[in-house]
Amino acid sequence: MPFRRSGRRSVEPLRSAPDNHPWLAWNRRRGDGPGLALVLAGLGFIAEQRGDADRALAYHRDGLAVAATTKDPRSVALALEGLAGAYSLSGEGERATRLLGTAAATRERAGAPHPPAERGGDVERIAARLRATMDEATYTREFTAGTRRTHEAEALAETDPRAP
Repeated sequence: MPFRRSGRRSVEPLRSAPDNHPWLAWNRRRGDGPGLALVLAGLGFIAEQRGDADRALAYHRDGLAVAATTKDPRSVALALEGLAGAYSLSGEGERATRLLGTAAATRERAGAPHPPAERGGDVERIAARLRATMDEATYTREFTAGTRRTHEAEALAETDPRAP
């Protein structure tokens, strides 16, 4: 979402009615899972950057549910990164750190690192926020624990309340 990367967080359609954003409707009408997951991630990151943990969680959970149906590990990794940002705002730092670990391992296993334009952005901002709330040993322990989980298991755990 180029408007997000430009740093503009006051995009008019999002200010007035983010749930009716035209890209959401367009992707839903087309049944475009990857596109919908990407738009939901963008809206979730905007909510996170505005400090709205509840809205960020809602967008990223919806995005994760959609991403999981695409079988695209990059889409799932992006949703997990987004959830990490939302959880970092809501006081669930260890959970957020594990999700960053799972997302990083997923990208590595898929051979799909962040594109150059996305490096230094969301993940680094979220990791810095998390590191500011815990000691480095805790951050490393939780991140490493996350790398041992698969994106499928993490997606199930985040979208199905009955999952372990």
